[in-house]
Amino acid sequence: MEAMGGPDWATDGKFSGAAGRKEHEAEIEQHVSAWTADKEARALMEELQARGVPAGVVQSAREMLADEHLKERGYYVYLDHPETGRSAYDGPPFRLSKTPGRLRAPAPLLGEHTEYVCREILGLSDEEVADLLIEGVLQ
Repeated sequence: MEAMGGPDWATDGKFSGAAGRKEHEAEIEQHVSAWTADKEARALMEELQARGVPAGVVQSAREMLADEHLKERGYYVYLDHPETGRSAYDGPPFRLSKTPGRLRAPAPLLGEHTEYVCREILGLSDEEVADLLIEGVLQ
């Protein structure tokens, strides 16, 4: 309320408890939307966070790729994919000092590992795999 300048509507008794706020959430959403309409998202986020309000900016995929914080963290990993070319992949969401995760390969092509899974994991014979391919069960 302080960040919004203490608007009169915010002190209305119908918003005083969680049940009242839930019941009137559409109205609250209208008021908050009107208040934020002319504000720059990142500046507002920082102002709210400085006041102890959990806040974040909703970003499009393009904005996230350009986000300086994510760039600095090295969050995106760029891998070469045989069909889409060089593509950005989300990296591990956290880093462990002794076992840091990493991406080793791009997303697989459709059916790229089918034979490996059938033979090595499922234990199917070459003949069984061939039969499944002929029947159109596998690609």
